[in-house]
Amino acid sequence: MINKHIIIARGGEQRSKLEIYFQAIGARTISFPILKGTEIKLTDDDLEKIMKSQRLIFLNPTSIAIFFRQMAEKQLSFKFPLQIEYVSGKSKKLLEQMGIPCMPARYGQGSASLLGHDQQKLNHYSDDDQLVITHKLAVDEQYLEEMRIILKKDCWNTVIFPNKLAVDFFIKYWHVMKLGDFNKLSFAAVGNMVKEYAMEQGFSELDEVIQALLQTEEWKYSM
Repeated sequence: MINKHIIIARGGEQRSKLEIYFQAIGARTISFPILKGTEIKLTDDDLEKIMKSQRLIFLNPTSIAIFFRQMAEKQLSFKFPLQIEYVSGKSKKLLEQMGIPCMPARYGQGSASLLGHDQQKLNHYSDDDQLVITHKLAVDEQYLEEMRIILKKDCWNTVIFPNKLAVDFFIKYWHVMKLGDFNKLSFAAVGNMVKEYAMEQGFSELDEVIQALLQTEEWKYSM
């Protein structure tokens, strides 16, 4: 059992399996900051971009739900591009539940429409990427004061970063709430790229125990 106080940094609206996993093995956790998405109506220009694309790449599961709901509301029939691709396991699961053939996103030939939020950190998937924004992502301000009280009251040991955007949101709102020097926290990260990015932003003390647990990937199967 892990007797630690762990902050799960948020890079999206949905609750992370990391929080479920670490609570199950004895840690006390808190998600920070709490984020919310504000849906954007797709324009005719957006739909034209998508229809002309050979590949449609969903950068997060929220964009999948928004896209297909708006298509249904407009009563538009949708001719799938040659390929539907996903970035995350959550997106893959949702597409499969909808019965949509899909494959992992990768760099390749053919124009690509990327559906994501306005804070999305982008990789390039083609020579002609077209980003279509489905929603705006921002902190849910109604929880800020509650978060500030909890984070100042208790002693938190480690912050876990699931992606690069979580690092950015964490640092920004840690400063906004005047919670002190974030460098005093140890950290762990999902993947080497996220770990290196966190270190570039000023984190230096790696929590080896938590990092080792992340590398087993058991947390991905938390329900």
